[in-house]
Amino acid sequence: DFMLWEPQEFKATAEDEGRFISWLSAKTNSVLLVAEGDSELIGFLGATGGERLRTRHSALLFLGVRKEYWSRGVASALLQEALSWASRAWLLRLELTVHTTNNRAVALYKRFGFQIEGTRRASLLVAGQVRDEYLMSRVAEA
Repeated sequence: DFMLWEPQEFKATAEDEGRFISWLSAKTNSVLLVAEGDSELIGFLGATGGERLRTRHSALLFLGVRKEYWSRGVASALLQEALSWASRAWLLRLELTVHTTNNRAVALYKRFGFQIEGTRRASLLVAGQVRDEYLMSRVAEA
């Protein structure tokens, strides 16, 4: 319920995903991290860096963990690695959006130094109900 896409909307093929991974890998300010358990994908974190000179110092994060692996430190490990990578990539700003009702995720992001910058009102329609999102960011100390 907390992801951007509805299950029936995601129609990417393995080839499509391969192109996306190649595109991300070619950029110095983007990365895709994965978590595996029992030889299967259990979580991912992607960072898509800005394309323009004025935004290359920042990246938009997207994170997902399979529900059966919640509360096992998967998201924390992915975020910790992402922060380490961002420092090595000389990124100043990381940002993300999160449902305002996703208290667990909001608390996690706050533990990692993200702050709420604002609310994107009525930004999503989930199961016929309007949902708000927080815009959160973490800015590296100079």
